[in-house]
Amino acid sequence: MPFLFIYFRKMKKSDFGVIAVLYLIGIAFLVMTLELPKGAMRYPLFLTVVFLALVSIYLIQQVLHYIKTRKIVDDLKQKFQDFQAVQFFGVCAFCVIYLILIQKLGYYLSSVLFMLGCMLFLRVKPLFVVLSTAILMGIIYGVFTVFLKVPHPVGLIFG
Repeated sequence: MPFLFIYFRKMKKSDFGVIAVLYLIGIAFLVMTLELPKGAMRYPLFLTVVFLALVSIYLIQQVLHYIKTRKIVDDLKQKFQDFQAVQFFGVCAFCVIYLILIQKLGYYLSSVLFMLGCMLFLRVKPLFVVLSTAILMGIIYGVFTVFLKVPHPVGLIFG
């Protein structure tokens, strides 16, 4: 695997947390993807596998760099110097609620509520919230529903 040696950077303590969180997210999406019907499963499964593969490559790079240098940089104080816990945990809560709502309300309604709620929580100007939500949902609808005909979860209420 010569491509793994192309880019090395110092292994940092924060890398452990990032890699762990990315694996947890990937595994959560893998579990949810495997519950989808066969027709709807293909593309999300592909994306999830690619995501987990990229996280694994990142982990391998960091381990190889550690083996080579035997050094880990302690960057945690620097990384968390300007950490805003309310914003971070608020967005995490919105993500968990979003994943639950997809099953109940379906993809489109949940996505609109997620985008509106999350951006308003982060104090984005209302005009930009409405514009970005409308444009992104229009693009997603056009590409995935109309053009690619990818089935989306409709939820328990509307399904």
